Amino acid sequence: MLVEPPSEEDETTYLLKSETNKKHLIKALENVKKGNLVFVNLDEYEKIVFESQTYEFEED
Repeated sequence: MLVEPPSEEDETTYLLKSETNKKHLIKALENVKKGNLVFVNLDEYEKIVFESQTYEFEED
């Protein structure tokens, strides 16, 4: 089993190593500066997600 020592690197530094993630983060920062924000009501989101799922129960 390979165990790596803990890293002092934070999440931002880690994400910036990938060019795709770097572009996404920069675009997100630009959107915040411009006020282009999307607000999500998590209570409504949960209702939509849970109502759209189908659950099957087995009877003993």
